[in-house]
Formats: sequence, C-alpha cells, structure tokens
Amino acid sequence: MAELSLSSPAPGRPVLQARGVRLGFAGEVVLDDVSLDIAPREFVAVVGVSGVGKSTLLRALAGLLTPQRGTVNLPAVDEPATRPWSMVFQAPRLFPWRQVRGNVELGLEGLALSRRERRSRALEQLALVGLEAFAERWPRTLSGGQQQRVGIARALAVKPRVLFMDEPFSALDALTRQRLQVELGELRRRSEAAILFVTHDIEEAVLLADRVVVLGKPGEGEPARVSEIVAVDLPLSGRREHPAFREYIHRLERHIGIDTPTSTPQESSS
Repeated sequence: MAELSLSSPAPGRPVLQARGVRLGFAGEVVLDDVSLDIAPREFVAVVGVSGVGKSTLLRALAGLLTPQRGTVNLPAVDEPATRPWSMVFQAPRLFPWRQVRGNVELGLEGLALSRRERRSRALEQLALVGLEAFAERWPRTLSGGQQQRVGIARALAVKPRVLFMDEPFSALDALTRQRLQVELGELRRRSEAAILFVTHDIEEAVLLADRVVVLGKPGEGEPARVSEIVAVDLPLSGRREHPAFREYIHRLERHIGIDTPTSTPQESSS
C-alpha cells in the first residue's frame, strides 16, 4: 500500500525518507523499489540516462505524485510561516507582470506574514543570491541566469526543510551555468534546507553533492531502480581542482553505462 505522510524528524534523523517506492503511468511501472534517506542540510544529486525517471522520482518525493507502492515521509512544518518543501524548475517560471520582489513574495502570500514581513524576507533572499539591487526590475530585463536566481530566491523565501531542484541550470549557457554552480555551492552553506538536485550532468553532480544517487534499469524494458549511491568524499572548497574529482566522474559514468577506463577512489557506497 502506498503512503504519503508528514513528520518532524528527530535530531539526527532523515528530513525525508522513502521506502520501497513504485511509480507508474498507464499500466507501465517507471520506478520500482526505490528507497532513500536525506539528512538535514544534505545535498543529494540524482543522475541517470535521459528518460530513466529522475524528475518522476523528484516529484514523488515532493508528494506531487502518489506512489503505487511504498512510503514517502515528507518533512512537516515545525515553524510558523514556513513550508515543508519548495521547488526550483528547469525554467524560472516568473510572472512577467510582477517585479522581481513580487515574484519572490509569491510563495509567501499564503503564509501568516504581514506585507512588511513578506517584503523583508523577499529582500533577504534576493540579497542571498546577489540580486537585492534588482528588486524593482521586471523579469524581462534580467538575463537567463538572473531569472533563475530569482526562482531560487523565491524557493528559499519560504524557508523549506527540503529544496527540490529539477535540472535548474540545463537551459543556461556554459559560462552562466558554471557561475551558478559556484553560487549554489556557496548558498548551500548559508541555507538550512536539504537539497535534492536532479541533473543529467555528472560533473555538476560531483561538484555539488554530498552523495550522488544513480538511477538505472537492470534490463531492457524493466523499471528503473537505485543502482548505486556514491558518497563524494571531497572538500567543497576547490573541489573541481582536487586530484580525485575526475575519478569520481569516471566511476559514475561507468555505473550509468559510459565506459571510461580509469581508476576510482577507494570509498564506500550505500
């Protein structure tokens, strides 16, 4: 039997937990027997080949899709004027008739906050992503990278326990993407949220994550499962330049099915 529930995790317990999750559409099972724990403030990336079900898994863990089988325990709201989770999509999804600050305030409007409190919190999050000076600008005047940073600020403004990010940099040019990767790495140090980050970019996953979850199919026509979970045991500062950085990428490429003959770091996976 499928189950979705809200709970406030005890100290040291996962902020989000899935057990034996199965998902399907139109009689076809897409994901099966997926189990995953995410700790408070942990950054977990999900990778796999295109179409394997990464975004489907993210939506199930966010409670947007009901599993056919298994359980998903979502974080409960344990502080006033917050939400248990929020999401950053591939596209910024900004409303063109709202200025930047108004877009960030959007998720706050259903919370018990005064207009002054909404404004203050929106400006706080815009400052966190380096856009406080753009608060009264219209979305159309911003670059693609700036618009996505507004989307991140909007998601963080509700002070979520878990931040879901569905390939948020995939539509950006390479230079903008790299800059936002660096900014997200810095931002996660200052945020209380755990992050579940879906990406098709293995290097991006290794650069940002504490652990990388690999989704794969055991055989042709079979549903995807968690085939490997790799702990990235590298310091966040200067990670891209670390001698073992490329080795983690090659290890994940082999798990996904890309043949790269190189040595891998000695580490444990769960």
